[in-house]
Amino acid sequence: MIDLTKINKAIADRSNVFYWQTDRDIEPLEAAEIWSDRHSAIKDDELFEKVREVTKGRVLSIDSYDKDSHTNLGNINSVRLGKLHSGEEVIIRCHPKGVDNGYFYSETLVANKLLEHGLVSYETYAIHDLENEDDFAFQVISKLQGVPVQTWLEKNPNDEKNLIHEVGATMAKMHQIKVDGFGPFNNDEAKQGKLIGLHNTFTSAVNASFDFNLDVLTRTKTITESQAQSLYELFEDNPLLKFDQPVLVHNDFADWNQLTDGKSITGIIDLDESVGGHPVSDIACWSTFFDPSRLDLFLEGYFSVSPEIEHYQELYELLRLRYTISKMTLRLRKSTWDSSDFLKEKIRVGKMHLSESLKHYVI
Repeated sequence: MIDLTKINKAIADRSNVFYWQTDRDIEPLEAAEIWSDRHSAIKDDELFEKVREVTKGRVLSIDSYDKDSHTNLGNINSVRLGKLHSGEEVIIRCHPKGVDNGYFYSETLVANKLLEHGLVSYETYAIHDLENEDDFAFQVISKLQGVPVQTWLEKNPNDEKNLIHEVGATMAKMHQIKVDGFGPFNNDEAKQGKLIGLHNTFTSAVNASFDFNLDVLTRTKTITESQAQSLYELFEDNPLLKFDQPVLVHNDFADWNQLTDGKSITGIIDLDESVGGHPVSDIACWSTFFDPSRLDLFLEGYFSVSPEIEHYQELYELLRLRYTISKMTLRLRKSTWDSSDFLKEKIRVGKMHLSESLKHYVI
């Protein structure tokens, strides 16, 4: 039996987090128990009653969980479609039962920032905080038009050149939004309407949980002790990380987190990993999901909107290495309970990316 009191304190605290899914301070088996049962633990009648109560009856109906819906491509919340009395469709994002949510308020402010700057994201109609271990936190948001870029390209691969150009351009527009503070946003401050990063410097945000990440890679013999020490020294006080003006960074800008109609980006979703950071952070993170050949298409779109970035290539190499280390930490920890071929392939590719970066830095 897991200790939810201890887990909730660890999950909600993002003060030492580079990437939340990697660095949340819980054991892999605890994460497996929480998130593998996130859908079935919340019953339809229970959800409908709670949502109706919180929204004061605005919600007319809620569909049952649909594992094949594109709204459930993520692996954190259980997502259901609903309808208001007005006829408008909405999305209900439910956090696992009994588990605290530490980002719905800050995520809402991020979405509001996007809307204020002419980018398409969702409106939030209601947020419910966890009240006890039998309860569940949830967020009711507007349903955006379009399907994930990933889904569209699976059926229309010839549209990749245009759409990846649009993805790059959309990210660049997001990076025009300035914010206060670096790293994950303070959810308690967000409840008061303030979007503030938890770190005062970009260096501090990038180095959050770095010791932990290196320890995981060393213990699994993915890197040597000597390599870990060299990596620590590379990031400890790197002058490339001296950056004064944080911008809004999505931090998970993959094909499943933008919606499209096949021509343009019709929505930016899943803002829970958003941080205050450097624009190249997002580009580096994006690059770890895809084949390197795709990056040229993306950058054409990005730099059609954004001016040149000082020390771009050096920063890209450094931050891509940081994201690779983080993602390898996540995958290696998950492999203690997940033996799927999918995860094994992700680890293989991650090791290849890590090897390339270590060679680049002669580590």
